[in-house]
Amino acid sequence: MGPRIPTLAALVLGATLSTLTLVGRATAQPASTDLPPSAVPVPAAEATPSLSFSSDVTAASRYIFQGFDYSEGRAVLQPNASLVFRSVTANVWGNYHVDHGEFDEFDLSLKMGRSFGSMSVAAGYMNLQYPNRVGWDPSQELFVELGMNAPLSPKLSIHYDFDAGTGTYSTLGLSKDIGHSISLATNLFYQGGYYDMTGVPAAELKASWAHTTGAYTFAPAISYFATWSNGDFRDAGAVPSNWLFALDVARAF
Repeated sequence: MGPRIPTLAALVLGATLSTLTLVGRATAQPASTDLPPSAVPVPAAEATPSLSFSSDVTAASRYIFQGFDYSEGRAVLQPNASLVFRSVTANVWGNYHVDHGEFDEFDLSLKMGRSFGSMSVAAGYMNLQYPNRVGWDPSQELFVELGMNAPLSPKLSIHYDFDAGTGTYSTLGLSKDIGHSISLATNLFYQGGYYDMTGVPAAELKASWAHTTGAYTFAPAISYFATWSNGDFRDAGAVPSNWLFALDVARAF
């Protein structure tokens, strides 16, 4: 039998498609002819195609994903670049193992996003390549991201790996900005049959600070990944708790 999308992923994908079909109708109100010419609203110019590019690189004390350390506690560099055209984003991300002197992962993704009032919805596809990792097979994923403009800015992402991983992994995140430059956040990770592992691998507690100088933004961050025995993450499958120190440098174009 081929892999089946787990119930949680199916529900979210269904809800996303339903939301996309319930787009509100915009209404236009004609200007009053009784107003003097200087007060009559001028029709807005037609929207022109918007194209933007952004890039950043993160220097981190280790590569941690969902609580797992994928760099044996060694430092990594993680460049990232995004090209945005209207509501479509193409992104490429890489992981460079400093001690090994080589890249061992590239993630390429394409997603489309929309906003509906205070809610944002995005869906897309990701291709994962693992050069220089012996025994790691390339894989593919479909994903959904939900966000809300509300207290603590809740965000939920669900990835369904239909190739090598054959399962889902999800992240539920909350964050709070303090002033204009400090942010506190927490992320809870969950895996459903992802590489035959089910349970909560870790929860992240994170503090970051951002400072912009000219076209560059510097954002140091510190995270603690708390873990505990549950599901398949116990005994031989237990994930050790870890600290992560990182500095992200972004360039505006």
